[in-house]
Amino acid sequence: MKKLIILQIAMLLSSTIIFAQWIPINSGLPDYPPTSMCNWVDTIVVSSYGGGIFLTYDKGENWTEMPGTLPNLFVNKIEYSGGQFDPISVSTDGGPYVCVNGSYIDCNGTGLTNNDINWWGAGNEGITGDAVVGTKSNGTFAANYTSPFIYDWYPASTGLSGNALTINDGLVGEGVATIATNGGMYQALGAATEWSPINDGLSGDALVVHDIFWLGVTLLATDGGLYYTLNLGSEWLPIIADEKFNVVVYFNTSISPSGYMVYALGEKGFYTQDFENWVQLDFSGIDGEVTAACADEENLYIGFTTESKDGKLNGGIYKRPLIEFLVDIENNNEPISGAVLEQNFPNPFNYNTQIAFSLSHQSLVCIKVYDILGKEFLTLINEVKEAGRHVYKLNSKELDPGTYFYNLLVDNKQIETRKMIVK
Repeated sequence: MKKLIILQIAMLLSSTIIFAQWIPINSGLPDYPPTSMCNWVDTIVVSSYGGGIFLTYDKGENWTEMPGTLPNLFVNKIEYSGGQFDPISVSTDGGPYVCVNGSYIDCNGTGLTNNDINWWGAGNEGITGDAVVGTKSNGTFAANYTSPFIYDWYPASTGLSGNALTINDGLVGEGVATIATNGGMYQALGAATEWSPINDGLSGDALVVHDIFWLGVTLLATDGGLYYTLNLGSEWLPIIADEKFNVVVYFNTSISPSGYMVYALGEKGFYTQDFENWVQLDFSGIDGEVTAACADEENLYIGFTTESKDGKLNGGIYKRPLIEFLVDIENNNEPISGAVLEQNFPNPFNYNTQIAFSLSHQSLVCIKVYDILGKEFLTLINEVKEAGRHVYKLNSKELDPGTYFYNLLVDNKQIETRKMIVK
């Protein structure tokens, strides 16, 4: 993998800039800085710091305010992970909320002595209880489940101090919780009662971590670059060093020959479809830095935050068709190792789904399923298969509702990773 990183750096030095064809899409939006974006059912949703939450049904041509009354419009993050009633978790300067069925539910409860929330989600026992929030200066608070949307919060910051008390993002999976802070990365395993640092390889600006993303490897967007690790707790290695990144976006798409695209975005933007060739995007004519981003089947959406001369933060949203990113990129459809992993169908799914893959010759095939933090969850196939196309049927009874990743290894070589969602 270290050879891969050396190759990545070399390709960065020789890559050409993808010239911008960004389309401003701000109709209906107030002039506040965007803080996060997400796909929600059949819409794109954006949060803003001072203007609340807005959504679009027509790919950004028009934005409307999210139904319901949000008591605090200074929104730091929204997240959607599916589930019953399609809830969106909303982190604000006035505490945690959930948006369900066109209304907001106040989840401040009792015991939350700091309501400046940057991130919140479900816990996994131990230090994170049944629910956990991360604040701007007082670390984490946890709560145990009593009844729907009623929380009795208590401090859960043992092991955190200094800059690490500012929590920017987090991931919680079965048996492990991980948080990104202004003082590095921290982890709590299972029934652990305190956070432990996992910062080997991070130093200086790279200890200010804004975004965590897992897709077979764990990626970090930091003030000091884009970093990765194959195993949480091991050494972090740079993919793109000495750049400020705020957001990582990964998604599967048939537009790319590899079946996926990855974007690292901040003061600058970089894009890859194979993790070897990283191409810088051209943001000429757009002020500020990217603070929010997401994608659908046709477009990449990015939100910029700028600062005016009087110190007021402003923002703007842009989009660009995904197909344009393939210009000047070698479009090689020949699969590595003669193997192709297809996107499961249907996806998301309630009951059953099918995972298909193709082989050019007889090979040892292994397909494994991982949870959102990279913990191995299930082995679907581990046997020799003949050349041709094969289909594996997966029943959702084997998986709890949530987001998972499955990857294909052929003759012990990593081929591809894809995401699936169980409703």
